[in-house]
Amino acid sequence: MIALAVGLLLAGLGAEWWHRYTGTPEYSLSQLGKAVKDQNYGKASYYVDEERIASAISQSLTDVLLAKYTHAIQNDPLPFTETRIEILQKLAPHFHDLALLGVQNGIRLLLSGNPLLTGTSHFSQLDVHNFSGVHVVRSTVNGDTADVMVAGLPQPNPFNLAELRIRMVRIPNTRQWRIEEIPDATAIFATYFGPGREAPATK
Repeated sequence: MIALAVGLLLAGLGAEWWHRYTGTPEYSLSQLGKAVKDQNYGKASYYVDEERIASAISQSLTDVLLAKYTHAIQNDPLPFTETRIEILQKLAPHFHDLALLGVQNGIRLLLSGNPLLTGTSHFSQLDVHNFSGVHVVRSTVNGDTADVMVAGLPQPNPFNLAELRIRMVRIPNTRQWRIEEIPDATAIFATYFGPGREAPATK
């Protein structure tokens, strides 16, 4: 009788823990990872706000490159400095649009587990199976928003990142979470593309 009571208690505690865990950002990330490995784009995209992330990343990249080349022009002894900067600023929106398309396609390829990301380019290490080591090292939940630090990123990667901070939001009327933002995108791009820096050549 005592054993049965203890068993029921443990089962109840286990069920409560599982219920809580399935409502955490960590669980949603694990489901995202499983969907990518299964090449299930429909399910993977549920956990990622592709439009918002692509737009923010494209803007960050545009801002960093605009600052980089503005700085280069200002330090260039050639004439018409202001004119060249004006032309650069006029071209920036067009670059943003092109970057947006590229980022959108990249996100879709990654979420779908598409093997195009595992070719012979500099991005060859982005094989989806290499993401099996990605794990959450810290998660801070504040209401319906969570800042999550993940580690174990595939190495090498284009930005030499060991960890990445992502921002997640609770999907309305559910217990699941969705990646909404990469807060450090601008800083990452500035380190990689900033003034005086040249991106490594692709292989």
